This record gives sequence, structure tokens and C-alpha cells, in this order.
Amino acid sequence: MLKSLRENLTAKGQTQSLLNDVELFSGTSAGAFNAAFFASYENPDDAFPKILDFWGEVVSMNRKAVGLARTALALTGNSALLDSSYMRDFFCSYFGATLRLGDLKRKVALPSFQLDGQRKALRTWKAKVFHNTGHDNDPDLNELVVDVLMRSGSPPLSYPIYQGMRHEGSGYVDGGIFANNPSLVALAQIVNNITRKSRAEKVETMETEPPDLTNILMMSVGNGCTSSYLTPRFCNGVANWGFSNWLLDFHDPMVLVKMMLEAGSDAADHQCRMILRKKYFRLNPVVEHSLSAGNTKQVESTVQQLVSTQSTLMQLNRAQAWLGKSGWMEKSAPSQTQPTPAT
Repeated sequence: MLKSLRENLTAKGQTQSLLNDVELFSGTSAGAFNAAFFASYENPDDAFPKILDFWGEVVSMNRKAVGLARTALALTGNSALLDSSYMRDFFCSYFGATLRLGDLKRKVALPSFQLDGQRKALRTWKAKVFHNTGHDNDPDLNELVVDVLMRSGSPPLSYPIYQGMRHEGSGYVDGGIFANNPSLVALAQIVNNITRKSRAEKVETMETEPPDLTNILMMSVGNGCTSSYLTPRFCNGVANWGFSNWLLDFHDPMVLVKMMLEAGSDAADHQCRMILRKKYFRLNPVVEHSLSAGNTKQVESTVQQLVSTQSTLMQLNRAQAWLGKSGWMEKSAPSQTQPTPAT
């Protein structure tokens, strides 16, 4: 979607950068892969020609991760469906096995879910956002990019629980457990950075003011939305569903989990729209049927199929109009303060 948006802007003579002024990239699971991909470039717009090759490798790793013996074991409930070592090894080769979060060229905020938070007051699992926006002593800066991506992109049942290259610490699972749409996570991280700078400037007077959100711009890119609804049979105004209806229906298995994930994503979208108003835009294409690909060529044809639909073209046109009206495409002059883009 971003690549198509960049091409549309170029075709219409708008040569300004799309992502070079972005100060924070945030993504969950596959979105985390994208965030790190762009954040590894000094000028993220330079990454566009390589993104289809990158995703061709990603889907190829998932294809390799499927095996008959592993699938059979997964069906017994004693194994994850996919072998995550292929994806881990690919990230090691692509980003480097020793690249740290603090080494990335741009700022990121990547959600994961920690299975043992080891809090002082109460030992419990907890949400974890890995980021490189903190002070120089922040331990997140020393986290390996490979580990952070695997921790953010290891959905339960599909992938094994991921610990890390150093075989130390807690296990982690997919950040979608709590932030399937990380827009609000990104906004919270930005607000925290603003207030931290404000506190440092006013530490002597101990003044406290609400954060100024007027200089924030956010574009959220979704993973596509499909037609999803339920039509239970009602009797006397109620539908008496049990766990078999919510979790084991042959035609729509795990519908409760699916509904909760999509509801959480919609909630984050709603909250960001209410907070940022016209400073926020969500690009989320309608996907009318399942899309699949196994290599770079298939990825390219599948993406082209999606972006050529009428509904997607309309969304891209709306996104392009928002980019122009919001000030996203404006060049920052030395004497001016322009909005801070985040994606």
C-alpha cells in the first residue's frame, strides 16, 4: 500500500519524500517486520524498491517452516504449526545477527507480550513495547533486532514461544495479543517522549502541562479488512451460545478470538481518530477473498491484484489527499516547526 502510494505521488509530479521525515515507525507482528525494514535505512524512501523482495523472502521462510511431520504433531496439540527457526535465520542474514535496536537509523516502537514480567509487586505476564526512543541507558537499546522481531511476530499456535538468541530471560508471544493495531502504542510513545522533554526543560520550576499534540501526524496502515459478522438464531431475544459455538464451529473456528482481535484493532483506530482528529489517517484496504503467496513473484502479483481493485484505489486517493492537506508532504524550514509524522 505504501509503495503504491509512493508511486502515485511520483506519477503526479510530487517528488517530496513520503517516509524520510517520519520520526517513529511502529508495527505489530508483520507490521514490526515492516517497521524495522524501513527504520534500518537512513532515508526510508530508498527502501521501497526492495520491499517486495524482502516480503518474498519472508513468505518463503513461512513456506519452508511447514512440514508434514510437524503439521501432524500440531494437530495432536503438542507442537506449534510452524518452525520459527527459518524466519529467525532469515532476519539474522538480512539485518545481521548482532544488530541492536539502538543501531537502527530511525526510531521504532514494537509491541510484544511477555509471559513472565517478573514485576516486584506481582509476578505476572504483561505487555511489552520494545523501543529505541529512551535515554542512553535504556536496556531496550541493547536488544537484538532479530529477537525483537521474533518476539513481536510469534503468534500462539502458529509459532513456538520465542525467548532470544542468548537463551536468557522470559518467553514472548505475538504483540497482537494486546496491540493488534499499534497506532495507540505509537501515540503513547510519542506523547511520552514529548512529556519527557518538557519535564527536562521545566524541572527547575516543576511546572506540569498537558502534552501538545498539535505537531503530531499519524498514518496507520492496516492489514486489510474482510467481511466479518455473526447471525445467531435468537429465541425470546437471546442466542444461548456455548464454547462450541464461539470456538469450535466448523465453518468459523475460533470466531471469538478473531472477533476480539478485530475489535481491539477497531478500538485503537477509534481512539486515535478521537484524539488526533484530522491529524490521523487509517489506510486499510478491503480484502474480498483470501490472498496467498509463496515467493517474490507471487507476492508481487498478489499485491498488484489487491491495489488494482476499485475500493483500494479509492482509499489510495483519499490517503494522497490527506497527505497534502495535513502537511505531511511539506518540507520543514529551519525556522519553522512542522508536524511530527509517525506510521
